[in-house]
Amino acid sequence: MPLTAITMSGVLKEAWSADRLQKQFEDKNMPLGRLEARRGVVMGRQVQTPILSGRSGAYTSVGAGGGALNPAINQPTAQALWTFPYSWFQIELEASALIQSGGNLQSVVGGKDLEIQGAVENTRHHMSRQIVTGGDGIVAALATNASTTTPLLVAAAAEGGGSNYGYSALMRGWIQSNFPVDIGTTADTDALGTGVVIQAVSKNAAAPSITLSAAIVTTAGTHFIYVPNPNSATAPNPEMNGLRQIVGTGALGGLNPASAGYDFWQGAALDTTTTTFSLDLVLNLQRLVLQNSNTPGSAVWTSYKQQANFYSLLQNQVQFAGDQNLAAGAVSSPKWNGMAVDAFADVLDTDWFMLTLDDIFRVIGNVSQPQWASDIEGSGGATRWRQGYTSFVDALVYPVNVGVQRRNTHAAAINLK
Repeated sequence: MPLTAITMSGVLKEAWSADRLQKQFEDKNMPLGRLEARRGVVMGRQVQTPILSGRSGAYTSVGAGGGALNPAINQPTAQALWTFPYSWFQIELEASALIQSGGNLQSVVGGKDLEIQGAVENTRHHMSRQIVTGGDGIVAALATNASTTTPLLVAAAAEGGGSNYGYSALMRGWIQSNFPVDIGTTADTDALGTGVVIQAVSKNAAAPSITLSAAIVTTAGTHFIYVPNPNSATAPNPEMNGLRQIVGTGALGGLNPASAGYDFWQGAALDTTTTTFSLDLVLNLQRLVLQNSNTPGSAVWTSYKQQANFYSLLQNQVQFAGDQNLAAGAVSSPKWNGMAVDAFADVLDTDWFMLTLDDIFRVIGNVSQPQWASDIEGSGGATRWRQGYTSFVDALVYPVNVGVQRRNTHAAAINLK
């Protein structure tokens, strides 16, 4: 038998096609990156936003003969209160991963570098998800299923209007194989499963699904997927305030628009019914922002799908004098009222946000970036020996939240197809 590459496989030296790990996912996490550029307010016990909530009703107009005045009424004021959640990510490295990978010519990356870099990106990815959703801890929504080990998520065509997204969560990597998850209701987030590991996923737009080790029965609009919460048997992990929450009409910063006198504290518009993107839709959202602030906002954040819809509408209106040097597909070129239409991979396909970024700020502590627990402790090194074991541990922590000075200078549509 002749000598071949196959028979030599046991003694051949490995060769890598690249000198770094080839990521199979988008890792820019731009929503978080953009908000990190906003000013930060350092928190003590809490951050308070002083609010002039309206106008006094003490105005009187009288004739030349004079007369009585309406009673004095104080200027209405309020305050929003902000705290922040602590985003944690724990890592553990076996001694062999450090000894055998460090400096080894056949190792693409050291085990320590892999875990540290991965922990930072993974944490930022979770936080970007929180920014573009509703602050409710929901990672994905389940569709209606009989008892099955492969429950369906909300299909692409059925997404929109609230926490009703499943296929998009898969496409954005918010859930994937080997992730542990809680599955339950908003009242009991692990009613159907606690720390259940996803064994496989199917990114079928018409019937997206996950595979679990045990069968569950789910109801659309009732059952959701959450990040496991080891600190509560019923509640989701506390998360950052999200854009859908900021633009909405629910309670935020300790103030509830449903309470008497607090109707001012809500977004200019949160359109949950319009399904067809149109210029009239965006004009109306802009009009409502203008009505409250006399400015059209400062930023448009949307998904790649709605950015393409916007481009298509404008491209159809182009009048060509000739057929030379024609070009198409530059979806990021069109602007809205002088503003770039910024599309981010994390924004849900159904969403279009019109924001006034000057009214958004970060709530931070004396740590304003991801920080290693060992650095806070003062030991440094980003890993500590786990006594009694052959491994090393550390944890990343990033305490931050998103606060707003005003909600009525932001508008959104979140049910677009």
